[in-house]
Amino acid sequence: MQAGRALSVASDGPFSPEPKTRRHQKVVLINTTIGAFMASLDSSILTVSLPTISRELHTGVALMLWIMMGYTVMITALLLPFGRLADLHGRVRFYGIGFIVFTVSSALCGFAPTGDLLLVGRLIQGVGSALLWSNSTAILTDAFPKSGRGFALGINQVAALSGSVGGLLLGGVITATLGWRWIFFVNLPIGTFGALWTFLALREIANVDRGERFDWSGMAFFVAGILLLLLGLTEVIQGQPQEVPWLMGTGAAVLAVFIGVETRAPSPMIDLRLFKNRLFAFGNLSLLLNALARGALMFLMTFAFQGFDGDSPLAAGFKMLPLSLAIIVVGPIAGRLSDRMGSRELSSGGLLVTAVSLVILARSGLSAYPVVAVGLALAGIGNGLFNSPNTSAVMGAVPPDRRGVAASTRTLLFNTGQLFSMSISFAILAGVMGSAQLSGFLAGADVTAAASGHAAFAHGLSEAFTVSAILSVVAAGLSALRGHGQSARTAAAR
Repeated sequence: MQAGRALSVASDGPFSPEPKTRRHQKVVLINTTIGAFMASLDSSILTVSLPTISRELHTGVALMLWIMMGYTVMITALLLPFGRLADLHGRVRFYGIGFIVFTVSSALCGFAPTGDLLLVGRLIQGVGSALLWSNSTAILTDAFPKSGRGFALGINQVAALSGSVGGLLLGGVITATLGWRWIFFVNLPIGTFGALWTFLALREIANVDRGERFDWSGMAFFVAGILLLLLGLTEVIQGQPQEVPWLMGTGAAVLAVFIGVETRAPSPMIDLRLFKNRLFAFGNLSLLLNALARGALMFLMTFAFQGFDGDSPLAAGFKMLPLSLAIIVVGPIAGRLSDRMGSRELSSGGLLVTAVSLVILARSGLSAYPVVAVGLALAGIGNGLFNSPNTSAVMGAVPPDRRGVAASTRTLLFNTGQLFSMSISFAILAGVMGSAQLSGFLAGADVTAAASGHAAFAHGLSEAFTVSAILSVVAAGLSALRGHGQSARTAAAR
């Protein structure tokens, strides 16, 4: 069985240059790009509308923060379980179900009469998005041979990153013209089309492990540990640290039990043997630190433009354009270059460019937008250089029957880094400004009217970006240390 896996990876057995196969590759690329864009869009489209929603639905700061973070919390908690289920029962089926769940929950969010029901809708949205994320990259990797995989993943990653950043602009436009509820209603026709197209046009390529059992105990420990850690991070953001040690300590202990369970499980949810592959391990570690370094950038700058500069949601979205445009331009180019010259130099160099961008933002003082725009553009260039080459290398290092869980592990680390990034950045800001003043700022109150508040926020933002720049340099070092990595044949043989 292991030898068969190695052979299929080495020869890309399911793939051929036949026109029908090339047509299916185009269908897979377009469909998964739509799914990646839609799921990423809803991770950020709500951000610029939060003050408006808070006023209309009379939500407090705690509920507002959960509405913002609950979506990512559910994705982070469910990625690995859904990825493993897809490895067992088929990726296309679960991917299509993800479209359905996402679309129905978007309608629930749009019609929500209270903040509590909006939170419920966002949590269910996160379930649908987790189904999409845990399968889209694996489906795309299965459909493309190594020679074209980097470019295809580059397109996919550009869509995801552009959706994440473009959501800020689109959210501002929709909120200003149609009202905040329409930021959810726009998902209905797109999600319906994506679901129908998935079930009608996509076909299962991977050989799923139908004979293996699902690791229910591993899933329970993993989800419990992640949720406890994220609850602790939420308490940090709210400036209520009394419960943090208990929540974080218990969460860490539960995750330690999860690792022990996985090492003994006959069919583990996460295959820890994948981390014996140096490329897979160091590629994912650099991804985690990159997300930790820049995960809060979009949120911090959006709040800065509205609270610090007094911009409208629409104006704040426009000011983020240098970041999204740079990602759109650089991402596909980096993916194509990685197919020809490898990924290590591009990924490591991109992380260093990101570090430079964060230093520029840290020293800008937010006083001159042209300087801020240069920093945002460099951040987009750096992430465009890093993401698609790193994704192609990591996904190409694992055997096909483990790409579902590999893709879920990758996205899990990225989302976890983003959540930690937000909590660390907001904790730094709260330490400088005070948690009460920061809470008012997040709720849309004008806390910059006084000169002291204005200076405190600028100082806190500078410290947060300085820490992020240091993390980016460390990530670049890890990316370079991974070497040229092992082939998927070697990984499969193990």
